[in-house]
Amino acid sequence: MKIRQLEYFMHVVNTLNITHAAERANVSQPALSRQVQLLEEELGTQLVDRRPRGVALTPSGQKLADHVRALMQNVELIKEDIIAAETRPAGSLRISSAYSLRGLLIADVAAEFHRLHPQVDLEIHEGVSINVREELVTRHVDLAIYSDHGASRGLNRQALCSEGLVLLSSAAAGLKMGSPVPSADLAGLDLVLTPSPNGLRRVVEDLLSPSGASPNPPVIVETNSIIIDLVSRGGLHSILPYSACHQAYMRGDISIAPITGATWPWVIATSRDRPRTAAMRVFSDLVISRARRLVKDELWATAELPPED
Repeated sequence: MKIRQLEYFMHVVNTLNITHAAERANVSQPALSRQVQLLEEELGTQLVDRRPRGVALTPSGQKLADHVRALMQNVELIKEDIIAAETRPAGSLRISSAYSLRGLLIADVAAEFHRLHPQVDLEIHEGVSINVREELVTRHVDLAIYSDHGASRGLNRQALCSEGLVLLSSAAAGLKMGSPVPSADLAGLDLVLTPSPNGLRRVVEDLLSPSGASPNPPVIVETNSIIIDLVSRGGLHSILPYSACHQAYMRGDISIAPITGATWPWVIATSRDRPRTAAMRVFSDLVISRARRLVKDELWATAELPPED
């Protein structure tokens, strides 16, 4: 068996279509079919059942696919282990971060990382925390920064900081950072909220539930930028971490006030079953260093650093 034959076979497994598999492998359809046929002849068994529309795996084909997946994962781990032994960042780095951290933290860190290590291919994903964590668990990214409200099996997590949730209103509403809002005052407001399932949405619903009042149906918006745009126009309010609205607040687009007793924890995480490459270590250090500087300089309002060991 040749590695190239196994790669062609896995394209067939992933598409269940010879034509599509050949396109992915960047070879002609007859060439790919021939390599799969040679693999079947060497193993003495049929691997795929050719049908009028596509193909299906035989039991032998499914068994081979399982072995090849494990082999490819081991090859990737070998590569990562060698790269991790190097002190200078190299290769690629895929990170995923919660939307809220873009303006205050991640954009500056990513720019600094690229300035220091332009040889590293940097790929940045964004999403709500539950999806960011899922990308790490499913190995779509190497490092994730998100709000820690879920299970942690298989992950190495380091507390980054904990910040307060704030109430957002229009600039004309005149909310003040020095005048916290009791959670009991939130129930009567027309709110713009993130969709479910979502950690922030659950926390907000917990804040609203003790009042006993029936809140107005919220306006549901997925991204923070649209939430802030709606709030800035007046009449609507929202609840977000301070980091999510820092830039709009500094521009004077909105007014905000801390919500009494409402906090939001951030962590930086990697997978336990993957080596930490030099690129991962450097990016993590940059994130932690910038977060600490923002908190100590009081630029990350409402945030507190974790206790030092």
